[in-house]
Amino acid sequence: MNFELFLGRFHPLVVHLPIGFLLLAAIMEVLSRFFTEKYKGLDLAISISILCGCFGAVASIVIGLLLAGGGGYDEQTLFWHKWMGITLAVVAFAGWAVKVGYIKLSTKVTSAIIGLLVVLVSITGHLGGNLTHGSDYLLVYAPKFVQQIAGVNADGGIDKKDIPAHPDSLIVFKHLVQPALINKCSGCHNETKTKGGLLITTKEGIEKGGENGEVVLPGKAHESELFVRVTLPQSSKKFMPPKGEPLTYSELKIMEWWMASGASYEASLSANEVPREIQTLLLRDYGVDTKAKPHYEMIEVPVVSNDELKQMSEAGLMVKPLSSGHHFLQVKPATGKVSQDQIDALLLAKEQITWLDLSSSELSDNMLSAVGQLANLTKLKLNNNPITDAGLAELKKLKYLEVLNLYDTQITDESISTLKQMVSLKRVYLWQTNMTNKGAERLKNELKGVTVYMGVESIGSNT
Repeated sequence: MNFELFLGRFHPLVVHLPIGFLLLAAIMEVLSRFFTEKYKGLDLAISISILCGCFGAVASIVIGLLLAGGGGYDEQTLFWHKWMGITLAVVAFAGWAVKVGYIKLSTKVTSAIIGLLVVLVSITGHLGGNLTHGSDYLLVYAPKFVQQIAGVNADGGIDKKDIPAHPDSLIVFKHLVQPALINKCSGCHNETKTKGGLLITTKEGIEKGGENGEVVLPGKAHESELFVRVTLPQSSKKFMPPKGEPLTYSELKIMEWWMASGASYEASLSANEVPREIQTLLLRDYGVDTKAKPHYEMIEVPVVSNDELKQMSEAGLMVKPLSSGHHFLQVKPATGKVSQDQIDALLLAKEQITWLDLSSSELSDNMLSAVGQLANLTKLKLNNNPITDAGLAELKKLKYLEVLNLYDTQITDESISTLKQMVSLKRVYLWQTNMTNKGAERLKNELKGVTVYMGVESIGSNT
């Protein structure tokens, strides 16, 4: 049992006594100086209050030194906190001696000394707060403009609006794990107070670990000291955090999954398989939907003007909005055979067309050049047309195309190189083409995530 450290833990309790007495003395000094008639005769009360502050300061210094012996504090901040406290006690005794007449000085000097005590109390208290709670404790929940004025980059807690909506952009550690640790555990593991030698506010600090070594073991959540500590019974003296709100169920499960998945500090949410329970927690508590979304649900495009829609209609195109909430369109020729004028009219909405049906339209290879310029195309039906590998090559820049129907066309295995460049492709229909089963298998193996349909049966995706 460490009796000195036991006494030192009373420092936060004792330190408020001199603060209260010295601030009370300052208030009475102001009243006696500026409201002389009403508050005259306070000199004795002021001197008693300062003297009580002196003894309280000495007691705080002694107990504070015992607490500092336990370690885990930033040495520079501790140095200044200690010596500012000692200076405060010395100035307080000097102020008391002046106030009672042991040292003869003018009343203006006496007031200046008491004013200095207020400044010393503020600075010493601020340094003590930094040691206990971290340098950003006071401003962590302040309005953004206040933080900017103070030069604080506060990361208190997880703010849903700071979490990217797309799984590819959401970094599990940066956006989910680290903010939870900073919010709940940085009071004891910050730049100015590294209890157990552990700094929790930076990636480097977590990687380095604490006095007993690593705290995160990749792939071994239940053997990692950090996870063990935050999941102990709250009655345990080793439970983290020892005070304040513990990590929530969602924060614990996400941390567990992060560690079990390799504890990568750079991996995105989509880099690993996300278990169903984690998917549910992410959607419920953070508003993150892990289900794959089509391209047109993730971007915004300008609206097509009424004049442009009229021109497309007059050219013989049927144009419909895909759904409400955005400006994407689905388009098909009004009659069976498509003309070059209709193909050219597609370019009036080359950003907005995302579904295009040109099936059974006597489409030729040279017409596909314009189709290849529809940058946000996600679904394209070219079936029952005499197009060849040369025509399909015009579409290789459609990087968001997810569904492509090439049924009953003349493409061959030579189109594999073109299809491989369509990196978002999920389904491609190839029955009654000149592509061989061997070629379809090769395509499936070389383009991850694609399902190739060669008839009644399909060649499954390779994720």
